[in-house]
Amino acid sequence: MGELFERYARLSEGLIYERDAYERRPGVDPELIGHGLEPVTELERRGMDAVAEIDVELLFHKLTAIAEEARDVYMSLSISEAIMTGDMNCGIFTASGDPAVVATGIYFHTMLNNAQLKYAKKYYEPDPTVGLSDGDIYFFNDELGGGVHPFDMFTAMPVFFEGTHVAWVTCGGHQGDSGSPTPGGFNAKARTRYEEGFHVPMMRIGDGFRLNQDMLDMLAGEVRNPFVFSADLRSRVATLFQMHRRIVREIERRGVEHVVGGMRTILTRAEQAARGRLRQLNDGVFRAVMFNDDDIGGSLGLTRIPVILFKEDDSLTLLVQGVSPENRLGPMHGTWHLVRAATAVYLFSYFFRGLPPNAGLLETCRYLVEGPSIANATDELAHGMGTSIAACVTNGCHVLGSKALFASPYRIAVQAPHSRNQNVFTFAGENRRGYNSANITGTCNAAGQGGRFDGDGESAIGFFWGPFTDAGETEDMDSRLPHFVLSRAIDRNNHGYGKFRGGASLVEISTACGDPGCFLNSWGSADKISHNPGIMGGYMGPPNPRIVIEGSDLLDKARAGGDVDLHMADLMAKRSVDGTWRIESSGQPTEKFAEGDLMIFTMGGGGGYGDVLERDPAAIQRDVDDGMIDPHIAERVYGAVIDAETGRIDRAATEKKRAGIRRERLRKAKPFDRFVADWRKRRPKDRIIAYYGEWPEPRAPGYDKEFWGFYG
Repeated sequence: MGELFERYARLSEGLIYERDAYERRPGVDPELIGHGLEPVTELERRGMDAVAEIDVELLFHKLTAIAEEARDVYMSLSISEAIMTGDMNCGIFTASGDPAVVATGIYFHTMLNNAQLKYAKKYYEPDPTVGLSDGDIYFFNDELGGGVHPFDMFTAMPVFFEGTHVAWVTCGGHQGDSGSPTPGGFNAKARTRYEEGFHVPMMRIGDGFRLNQDMLDMLAGEVRNPFVFSADLRSRVATLFQMHRRIVREIERRGVEHVVGGMRTILTRAEQAARGRLRQLNDGVFRAVMFNDDDIGGSLGLTRIPVILFKEDDSLTLLVQGVSPENRLGPMHGTWHLVRAATAVYLFSYFFRGLPPNAGLLETCRYLVEGPSIANATDELAHGMGTSIAACVTNGCHVLGSKALFASPYRIAVQAPHSRNQNVFTFAGENRRGYNSANITGTCNAAGQGGRFDGDGESAIGFFWGPFTDAGETEDMDSRLPHFVLSRAIDRNNHGYGKFRGGASLVEISTACGDPGCFLNSWGSADKISHNPGIMGGYMGPPNPRIVIEGSDLLDKARAGGDVDLHMADLMAKRSVDGTWRIESSGQPTEKFAEGDLMIFTMGGGGGYGDVLERDPAAIQRDVDDGMIDPHIAERVYGAVIDAETGRIDRAATEKKRAGIRRERLRKAKPFDRFVADWRKRRPKDRIIAYYGEWPEPRAPGYDKEFWGFYG
C-alpha cells in the first residue's frame, strides 16, 4: 500500500472497505463489480503486439468519433428531458467489459456500466437458456448490479465479427419515471429499495437486432409515462445499431486484431500516462471532511463523509473512513462502486485533464470505502439519493486533488469544486402535447464552477456530474413539461466569495399551467450545509433550500401591468410577492400545484478561491456593476469602501479598512492547542446528531485525538 498509508491508516476490523457491503443476489455479484481491468485476452495480446503507435492514435480518434456521433444521435432522437440536455452517456467497451472510449454527457455513467457487461459475460454467455449473440439487446438499471439508481437506465449490445465477440456498445441516462410512488422516480421519503420503482440488474429485451414487444410492453407498463419511456428506449436501440454498424465497418477496414488490440492498448496507455503524471507530484497525505444535512425520517440530521488521499509514487489511495452509519430512514445511502465511479467526474475532468477518459486512469487508484455506512450501504436500503453522498466524496477529492496539484506542473487544474448543492424539482402531469410527462428540467445543468487559482469560476457552466451538458430552451421545456418557466436568471450573491469568486447558478422560477395544474416533488440536500467548499481560504457556495410560494399574487400584478423583479435575492429580501411562503427541506413528496403558485430552485454556486481581502477592488466593482453581488456584500465581505456619491470603490480607503480587518483577525486568533481545547467542548444538540454516529468520530467511541480520522 505504501509507507504513508502504513504509517497513518488503520482500517477497522469487521468492516468492508474494498467492495460493496452486500452479498451475491440474483443478477448481482459484488466481487465482480469490484474488478478493475480484466486480464488481457489472447486475441488482445496478438493485436497489441501487431498494432503500431500511429494506428493506435488513429483508432482512438475514430472510436471517439463513433461514440460522439452516437451521443448526438441519442440526444436528437430522445424526447426525454434529461437525455436531451445531456444527462446521458454513450460508450465503447472491450469484449471483457472495460470502458475504452466514452462520449459524454456524464463520465461516471460509463464507469458504472462495466459490471453488468461482465456479469452477462460470466454468467449468461455460458448458460444455454440465455447465451450471448450478435444483435442481443440488454437493459439494466439496478443500483446493486453496478448502477447509479433506478432512474438512470441503460441499454447494451454485444458486437460480434465473424462469430467472435469483439466489443460492447452502451448508451443510456436519466429517465423520467421508474414506477416508484413518486412521479419522476426520486422518492425523498423512501426507506427501502422497493419504494424506488423497478430494478433490472441485466436483462435481455431483444435479439436479432430487434426489441421484443413483450419485453417492451412489460417495461413500459411499469411507469407513468409509457409513451416517453418507449420512445426513449427505441432511440437507445437505434443508437446502439449505429455504433455497432460503425465498429463493424472499422473492423472490416482494419482487421479484428487491429481493433481489439488497439482498444486494449488505449486502456493500458491511459494507465501509463496517469502513472507518469502522478510521479511528477509530491507524495503526501491530504484530508478533507464533508458534512451532509440529510432529510432523515422527516427531519434534518447531520452526517459525515471524510476523505483521505494518499499519494505515493505513481498511485493514489482514497480512504473514505469515519463515515456516519446507515440510518435506514431515507434514500441517502451510497454504494462502494458509486463512490468509485463518482470520483471519475473530478479525476477525468480536472486531475487527469487532457488524458483519454477511460477505465485505464482508475487503475492508478485504490478505493477503500468503509461499510456498512451511508457511503457503502447494504442492499435492502433505499439508495436513490446515494449520489449526494458520492458527491460529497467527489468534492472532498476535488479539494484534496487541488492541494496535491498546487506545487506541480498541472496547477492549471487547481480550483474549488463545481457546485453540487442538489435541489431538483421533478414536474409531472399532462403536457401541452397531450401526453403524460415526468422529469427534471435542464436548469439542473446550469450550476456554478468553483473559483480557480488564477481567475473567477464561470457561472451557469454545466452539470456537476457532466462537463458537457446543456440547460435547454425554456420554450421547449414548457411544451414538454406541465409547467411554465417565468424566469431563468443568474442571481446575485449566489456563489462563494474569495480572491477569485465562484460562479453562480441559474435560478428557475416557474408556475403550474392552466386549470390542470401540475404535480411537483423534489429531492436534494445542502439545505443548511453547503456541499460546495471553497479552497485556500475561499468561502463556501451558499446552501439552497427549496422555496415555494403558494397562492402568489404575481400573475395578478402582471395582468395589472405591474413590474416584479424575479431575482431570488430580491424576492427573499423584499418579499415583493405575496402568498404563503414555504422555505423547507429540498426532499419533499408529491403535491399538486395550481397556476400562480411559484416554484423556485437552483443548483447553487461554486466556492471561492483565496482570501476575500486579496480580491482586486476592480473585480469587486465589476461584480457590483454586473449584478453579481449587492453593495453590502462588497463592503461587509470584501472590505471595500464605496463612495456614497459616485458609487465607486475608493481603493485607498479600502486598503486602510482591510488593514484594520487583518489586525482584528490577529487579535481574535488563538494558538492551535487552545483552539482544539475549546473546540472539543462544542457539540451539536442531540437531535441534530441522532444519526451521526459517535461524536466527534462516528466509528470510534472515545476517540480524542487532535486530528480526527487518523486512527493510527
